[in-house]
Amino acid sequence: MANTVVVASGKGGVGKSTLTAGLGRAAAAAGKKTLLIDCDAGLGCLDILFGRTADCAFNWMDVYEERCTCEDALIHLEQHLWLLPVPRTLVIDFPEDAISSFVEKYGEDYDLILIDAPAGIGSGLKRAAKAAQRAVVVATPDAVSVRGAWAVARLLTQEGIKEARLIVNRFDYKAVRKKKLFNVDSAVDQTAVQLIGVVPEEEKIITSSVTGKQLKKSSSAVRAFARIERRIAGEQVTLKASYLK
Repeated sequence: MANTVVVASGKGGVGKSTLTAGLGRAAAAAGKKTLLIDCDAGLGCLDILFGRTADCAFNWMDVYEERCTCEDALIHLEQHLWLLPVPRTLVIDFPEDAISSFVEKYGEDYDLILIDAPAGIGSGLKRAAKAAQRAVVVATPDAVSVRGAWAVARLLTQEGIKEARLIVNRFDYKAVRKKKLFNVDSAVDQTAVQLIGVVPEEEKIITSSVTGKQLKKSSSAVRAFARIERRIAGEQVTLKASYLK
């Protein structure tokens, strides 16, 4: 059965979907058969990040309501990497067991399933959390995002997620040194969530999200995604000391 991880955040705009895509690519590059499930109905963007919007003939609601087969809905993004697209229209009252049913349908065929949950602490996150074994909570190093991450972590615990880990995204060391942003220790302390990784700020990520093209392997963000993916898989990977200052 696949290792199933929900990717969550307390507020939008922290790079959660970009991070999901990066972790998916890192896992696929390591030879793990990986499925991305976009759960943010009406606002999902994983198809855009991979430049595959035109290929979204079906979505997970079509699978749930049996308008297509499980295989028909999947988009093969890259080697070892697939996407289950989200409905483009807002779906407020979709069934509570929908996401769990997709994990059950696809789980035996994949090594890793990453569920990109809607931002916030609403019903969308609760449905996504019910389908997952563990979670990563994404926050940027600022007061608003960190408070949101704290709230998300509490909700995940209530929903039965026993293992949640924090990713500090868009970390700008220069801004931290000037005390314009939190350092990593402060983010961990205020969320009360164990750290699993730090992704540095990188301008090229924005370009990649517009073009759908993959970042180069030499990218600092790509290297960070790879380290975090290895930790998610249970490997012991040392965290760079400079991030902790």
